[in-house]
Amino acid sequence: MAKAHTHRTPPRSRAPLKACGECNLCCKVYDVEDVGKKAGTLCHHTRESDGCSIWGLHPQICQDFKCLWLKHDDLNGLWRPNTAGFVLRLEPNGTTLNVDVDPARPDAWRQAPYYAQFKLWGEGILRSESLVVVYAPEGLYVVTPDEDLFLRTPKRGDILETGMEMTLFGPRPFARVLPAARGRHALRA
Repeated sequence: MAKAHTHRTPPRSRAPLKACGECNLCCKVYDVEDVGKKAGTLCHHTRESDGCSIWGLHPQICQDFKCLWLKHDDLNGLWRPNTAGFVLRLEPNGTTLNVDVDPARPDAWRQAPYYAQFKLWGEGILRSESLVVVYAPEGLYVVTPDEDLFLRTPKRGDILETGMEMTLFGPRPFARVLPAARGRHALRA
């Protein structure tokens, strides 16, 4: 009796672990109060080709931060922050994708292939499942499949409210910023 040969697909090996390397965009786009660094300027502890000069003693917030490119194998080298021109991070709620844009490349998020992907991910707002928020130098954009809803940059404590509203032409996504004082009052009512 002849043996039947079965073809087994070898298990997919995990991609090699990603590393920041010479990427330091997170050291530019975020405020880091512990070292007196403002968003939009490169941290003075950053060395051009060698990373952080206080590595190991750097603030806890920096130690804890991992951009989505580092965390997810699905994001290839095109999504590496210094290549893309923005840093991706997920809010603790797990449903809001933040795109933090390099002020030196304010339109990078609108380039191919990124913009088309943001539009696809932005479809989640239609089902109240997810949200894509782009923090650009001029303000923020809530990305939806049909349009990008522009809002002024919120102040600390302001609340971003999004959802669907009924219009004369049917349901439409909305986004607005509730000032911190109004938001606290609205939550108490």
